[in-house]
Amino acid sequence: MDGHQIKVTFQPQGRTVYVLPGTKIIEAAALAGVIIDTPCGGLGTCGKCKVTIIQPEEKKGECLACQQAISEDTIVEVPKNSLLAGLGKVVVDSDIIHNIVPDEKYVESDLCFGVAVDVGTTTIAASLVNLKNGNEIAVLGGHNPQISYGDDVISRIKLASDSPKGLDHLQKAIIKKVKEMIDNLCRLAVIERKSIYEISIAGNTAMEHLLCGIDPSPLGQLPFEPVWHGAVKIKASELNIEINPNGIIYVFPVIGGFVGGDISAGMLAVDLLNQPQPVLMIDIGTNGEIVVVKDGKIFAASTAAGPAFEGAGISCGMRAMAGAVEKIKFEDDCIYSVLGNAKPSGICGSALIDIASELLSAGIVDITGRIVKPENLPPKIAARIITDVNDQPAFYIDKKVVITQRDVRQIQLAVGAIRAGITIMLKKAGVQSSDLQRVLVAGGFGSFIRRNHAQRIGLLPADIHHEKISFIGNTSLAGAKMTLLSTAAMKKAETLAAQSEHIELSADFDFQNEFANAMIFPG
Repeated sequence: MDGHQIKVTFQPQGRTVYVLPGTKIIEAAALAGVIIDTPCGGLGTCGKCKVTIIQPEEKKGECLACQQAISEDTIVEVPKNSLLAGLGKVVVDSDIIHNIVPDEKYVESDLCFGVAVDVGTTTIAASLVNLKNGNEIAVLGGHNPQISYGDDVISRIKLASDSPKGLDHLQKAIIKKVKEMIDNLCRLAVIERKSIYEISIAGNTAMEHLLCGIDPSPLGQLPFEPVWHGAVKIKASELNIEINPNGIIYVFPVIGGFVGGDISAGMLAVDLLNQPQPVLMIDIGTNGEIVVVKDGKIFAASTAAGPAFEGAGISCGMRAMAGAVEKIKFEDDCIYSVLGNAKPSGICGSALIDIASELLSAGIVDITGRIVKPENLPPKIAARIITDVNDQPAFYIDKKVVITQRDVRQIQLAVGAIRAGITIMLKKAGVQSSDLQRVLVAGGFGSFIRRNHAQRIGLLPADIHHEKISFIGNTSLAGAKMTLLSTAAMKKAETLAAQSEHIELSADFDFQNEFANAMIFPG
């Protein structure tokens, strides 16, 4: 490959970039700021990144942006339904309430502010905090622009490892987004950037590596070790983030593997060691982070649930945005609600949990995950059991929303990984699930699921009272806000991370057996 660059134009966006021959359309689109939806992480399996090549004439036609490489000047048409739309509500709140007396670190000025940032794989949240009195002045949420390079952390780690400029592109994308959010926070609060003295950032292990410009390739191969474990303090200017000339950035300590600073921040926010024990804290997502505490001892792990809860691998799956079926219940018929008061165009993760639970309870799905047609169903429910185009049983929700047999298998895989992880972690801690005093469900996705449905399908332990299960929102952002205000909180986060025993589930002898058992739904 020589240094000759080719011209790629995206329509109807009217944006043009120059890239090397062999660059995939998805990568060129990212450089042009055209964010194409790739819930499968660019594997070519979801088919949601379809674009049309307009020129050159001999290559005219539809293709998948994540699979098609460009070898000459090209014009690409990107349809609206292939773009990443709004991600719906980004969770910025937490049910954790703290009364922290701010440190007297900045006495020279009354205009002293800090910014807390939660960097997720899919979304970013940022909060502007008054460092004098602890008040939150403004808060914003948005999408992580790295999505355009791959939906999941593995695809981004691969890009950073394999492409000469991959790490640079990923770092610049996230830094640019953080700077934009700081600009908007300053505009909302009518303050200048120089009045911001600190930034506190919490994210999963891969996101923190990429933000700091650190090669994450060790995370992509055994033994999945991060480059660093403890907290990082750097000058904001080193990351090209303009705040006060003396401004610093604090990056939360990584615990190990894929258990990152977001979990350290979450443990801080919920004051985990002072919760009634034994306690389980879990952040459910593409990677499910699991923490169990018994007798003051902390065990932490991560399990790869896959992208089903983000809509990938599901025939009609989509993110939680306008048009997504987000809640389902069975009465005499299948009743559902849709985000944005729009016509249904797909189903998001919270409704996948609902439908799996309802199908199990109705006997339409048996414990092995097979779709059947039992007797004595309400007529309208029974009429929704159909045969799909592959001559397989399926359940009809709406014209564009059908749950297939394969979809049920994908849900089983996602739930099974989380359930097996919880089982192994409870064993490591010597805890029966029935002994748990509290189950704390953190993160954005957890804020939208129903306790009874999550328990019915085995995503959360079924043998504890639902009142012991608490959905605690964005504890990553809450913990980041705490460290802006208190040096003691910062030290506590580092102590919690250092005290945690990291369990590598992929290396655990029992994990595959537990995973196989967890593929059977609770009876």
